Amino acid sequence: MEVQAKKRKLLLVDDEPLIGVLLKNKFQSTYEVTIKLNGLEGLSYILEGNVPDVIIIDLNMPVMGGIEFIQEIRKFNYLNHILLIVLSGEETAASRIEAFNVGADDFLIKPFNMSELSLRIDRFFTRYNFDKL
Repeated sequence: MEVQAKKRKLLLVDDEPLIGVLLKNKFQSTYEVTIKLNGLEGLSYILEGNVPDVIIIDLNMPVMGGIEFIQEIRKFNYLNHILLIVLSGEETAASRIEAFNVGADDFLIKPFNMSELSLRIDRFFTRYNFDKL
């Protein structure tokens, strides 16, 4: 009997439903995908004990935006291993710098290429030799 490898967990925090549909379609075969509509929902989900391997987050959302979410997540040492990628329509260098300064690992500008996003995620796990959790 073949044992199936445990899927990594991907959390998308974005208030645009289309982004959720696209990411779920792309990643659901290799990741357990969860979608939350703002930073507060995402933070609550994680603090309930659901620790993802990858978080993809938008910057501009209602209730709690991406920068505040990243700041909150990075307060907890046990969450520092999580790959945190920002997907945003914000094209300024200042936005990217702020995101990196608070703890983002990568930043892609919307519209983005799905294959590039997938490659960046795969490269992170390969480069840092993370075993499947």
